Amino acid sequence: MSENKKVLLEVKDVKKYFPVKNGLIGKKTFVKAVDGVTFNLNEGETIGLVGESGCGKSTLGRTIVRLYDPTDGQIIYHGKNIDGDISTLKGDKLKTLRREMQLIFQDPYSSLNPRMNVSNIVGESLLTHKLVQPGEDYKNRVMEVIEMCGLSPYHIYRYPHQFSGGQRQRIGIARALALNPDFVVADEPVSALDVSIQSQILNLMMDLQEKMGLSYLFISHDLSVVKHISDRIGVMYLGSLVELAGKNELYNAPTHPYTRALLAAIPIPDPTIVRKMEPIIGELPSNINTPPGCKFHTRCPYVKDICKEEIPILREFNPAKHPNHFVACHFAGEI
Repeated sequence: MSENKKVLLEVKDVKKYFPVKNGLIGKKTFVKAVDGVTFNLNEGETIGLVGESGCGKSTLGRTIVRLYDPTDGQIIYHGKNIDGDISTLKGDKLKTLRREMQLIFQDPYSSLNPRMNVSNIVGESLLTHKLVQPGEDYKNRVMEVIEMCGLSPYHIYRYPHQFSGGQRQRIGIARALALNPDFVVADEPVSALDVSIQSQILNLMMDLQEKMGLSYLFISHDLSVVKHISDRIGVMYLGSLVELAGKNELYNAPTHPYTRALLAAIPIPDPTIVRKMEPIIGELPSNINTPPGCKFHTRCPYVKDICKEEIPILREFNPAKHPNHFVACHFAGEI
């Protein structure tokens, strides 16, 4: 990744809390789905986001593209038609933003309208944003996009039930790219597919990124998949980023105990290799009543008193030896 790449997206201390009511008296509490996340994404870059189910990955992605309104923080986007803080956009400005930010959904079986053919699914946004008129221009653009995604022109008149899972995900990708966006959030786009199809979809996304200059936020629970497509990888735990580094740096020199535990859990094909496991103690805490101090301290094998009292800041812990490697741990580099 070139150091002179222009920053496309700045996420600054973004929070997304969902209110819930407890008990008969209806006392309101909050699920802290995303709890103060900060990072930058460069043009043409892919950041992978990993973590356990319920850690806030998908909520963060949907908050960034403004499917959810953030509770706090700033989302600064430097795009063609929108430039600046997009966290409070509404009306026509938010509609304009939709042309530059798109989302690829996880489940290709439920994310496509079964009553619409491919032409309508892929081209609906073109008419909504008045980029083409119904007729030849519309048809040509739809065929252009689906061919880019590995489908044939005659597919435009077929319906979702007539396609395999991999083909349906190609339709979902074509729908996201029809507006020629700059930034795409891919929310576990291959987790519902057979392993044999996953690599095809990942390679397609990488080819499209190169052709169209796309930037991705790629969300997944599968660390091997994330390594294949990402430039940098962020690890989330209970709504917060605990580590962010280049993919090779993260895999070769994981620093946060949680990251080490995730990597140690990846199966190794060679049965003769025995890898030391980083133990994770106890159960995942509630994201309503999150632990004080470091959120991971209730499960960390290296916990000390300071971990229970002070929240660690995501910081570049050793710029000389590990540049651009950020860790939220009081003892980064010492354990």
